[in-house]
Amino acid sequence: MKAEELEQLQIERLNPLEIEKSLEQRSLVFIPLGAIEWHGLHLPIGLDGLTSHGICLRVAHEIGGLVMPPLYYGMSASIWHHPYTILIEEEAVFIKILKTTLTRLEASGVQKVVIFTGHFALKQLQALDELKQEWTTIGKSLELHLFSIADCPKVGIEADHGAIFETSVLGELHPNLVKLENLPSKDLFPANDIDGNSKGDHRRDRDNVLFGILGDDPRNYNKETAATIFQQIIQWLVRSV
Repeated sequence: MKAEELEQLQIERLNPLEIEKSLEQRSLVFIPLGAIEWHGLHLPIGLDGLTSHGICLRVAHEIGGLVMPPLYYGMSASIWHHPYTILIEEEAVFIKILKTTLTRLEASGVQKVVIFTGHFALKQLQALDELKQEWTTIGKSLELHLFSIADCPKVGIEADHGAIFETSVLGELHPNLVKLENLPSKDLFPANDIDGNSKGDHRRDRDNVLFGILGDDPRNYNKETAATIFQQIIQWLVRSV
């Protein structure tokens, strides 16, 4: 698909007449969520928002709908103290932004919204679940659905933080932003995981070869495997929505 085709799905790039024309075909809006946080030396700090936005655009291209700009300010997680990490601590602040967005979309006549989060810290997922339950209980006219990239079944690799899973997904969307050469040579500096635990506290040590990367070694990145993972995520979300 061409970049121009995806640009026509980005609601911030459209004027009111273009928005109305698109929503007349399918009254669906995607809200991609991300975060600003350390993902290792090889990945950008906005990875979660870049991946969720990119995935939403491709799903909208398949089934219709428009995509909101990604919200890069996710809720705090266990790596909040890592460099260049800026996360929201107060749940009320995070939820207020989403409620305001949903309320305004509903007032504009949007019938269905999909919140898709690329940032899956437990605190954020719990807050989103509570938001969905509250919204559904109130009986709003706008239908709300919630998905996390970590929920995709059968991808063969567990969702991680800056490791092989997230590296693979971003590599399919923005290969120029994956800089594996920034990491030390795997042959000279192999992962030193105790008992094979790639998510242990040793990865939080600044002197660790894979500092701040929680999951299987991203230096094992494989383009073919990455393409398979990415397509499975797209197909899963298309079916689910």
